[in-house]
Amino acid sequence: MNTDGSLIDTIKNRRNTKRFQLKDVNRSDIEMLLESAIWAPNHRNTEPWRFYVVEKGSSLRVEIAKEMIDLREEKSEKKLDDRQKKSIYDQMSEAPCLIFVFSLLSENEEIAEENYAATCCAIQNIQLTATSLGLGVGWSTGNVAKIRNMNQILGTDEDLKIAGVLTVGYPEALVPKTRKDYETVTKWL
Repeated sequence: MNTDGSLIDTIKNRRNTKRFQLKDVNRSDIEMLLESAIWAPNHRNTEPWRFYVVEKGSSLRVEIAKEMIDLREEKSEKKLDDRQKKSIYDQMSEAPCLIFVFSLLSENEEIAEENYAATCCAIQNIQLTATSLGLGVGWSTGNVAKIRNMNQILGTDEDLKIAGVLTVGYPEALVPKTRKDYETVTKWL
């Protein structure tokens, strides 16, 4: 049993990272993150997670950026100017490593919900392992996670629901955070 506090320190130091150094992440570190993910708890041992790693330099990033531009234009009902488009292309090309995380769907609503919860646990395992390695993870459910034809772009034909897009890299800085004391959100019965 770990009693030196290192696990709780890792949990407390985990952040949703937004800014990364321009430093590549070793493939072996990404593999370790994925290894930790598959050990997340999952009801009925469904192992419902699916991971798609889009490495820096992948040609898919251009296609993803184009789809993000289309989505943003559709939502705002106006065309983006060249500066805005360049910003999206730059953001997509400069991101260190992208992991698209999906959950298996099911016709059974209860199983689909359990699968999604397990997939979120897998993401938490990734975040905690990344923190222990000195890496940061940005978990996004924003525009990049809302691209309609992402299954096509990534080449999957499984029935999946996206749980998020993880940007993994070396954080620029650790931002201090606080939380309410657990006593303020807990009722002992």
